[in-house]
Amino acid sequence: MSNINPKTTYLLNDAYESIKKSTFQKLGKYLDYPDLISFNDLEKSITFFSEKLIPAATINRPCVMLLFSNPHPHSIHQGMFLSPNTKQRENLFWPVMEDAGWLPIPKENRRPEQLRNICLKADYEGPFELIFYCYYAFPTNYPEDIRKIFGKEYFQQIIEPESLDEFLKSIQDNDVEAVVTFNKEIFNLVTEIPIERCLKRLINGELIQSQIKGIDRTVPIFLTFPTGWRYHEQYMQLRKASLDTIKRAICNEENVLESKNR
Repeated sequence: MSNINPKTTYLLNDAYESIKKSTFQKLGKYLDYPDLISFNDLEKSITFFSEKLIPAATINRPCVMLLFSNPHPHSIHQGMFLSPNTKQRENLFWPVMEDAGWLPIPKENRRPEQLRNICLKADYEGPFELIFYCYYAFPTNYPEDIRKIFGKEYFQQIIEPESLDEFLKSIQDNDVEAVVTFNKEIFNLVTEIPIERCLKRLINGELIQSQIKGIDRTVPIFLTFPTGWRYHEQYMQLRKASLDTIKRAICNEENVLESKNR
């Protein structure tokens, strides 16, 4: 695994057998990937690789966290967030971020290993230094599969509180100035003001913004379209416009904070 794939172990105790069975049912086709997920029958534990990319080089730009739901097994296997799918089709995230000027990395440099190295070094033009972060560490096809695999009790008592604590710690440790998420459910988990409907609002060009809760400073969070969203004839223009609006809001917020600190 690459240097953006931290390893985590969950002790499962009495829930071990049922969670092991559910994991094979939901993720069976991915379990052949080397070391992606492993079980220890003696300790009744599960060990898995996740995804977290924090630039090793710091450049004098605002630090913005790109917040995703959880890793996909195939991306972990390829060593980079949002890698091509099993049919080798590029994730829309990369051309959208290039078009919007957030990550202007040309297509010929967008193989997983190239992207990982570029993003770790923050070796790209653009207004922000970007952290790639998954709220839930466990890899699945879909975020809702985590609860189905681990069960309601383990999910609520172990996974949810650990995920929130680690998320807030990462914001503090890395001086994150703003968060951008692509998932409404994740937005609602961490924001002071949850929302109900968002897609029509985004299509209409509205800025969806709130504040991260449970933290002792102001950190804005913004919601944009899902990474794979393409369900409109003008989807590229709409996604770029949303990111443009968020970029202006973050830059304006940064200017206000600088003025207050002078």
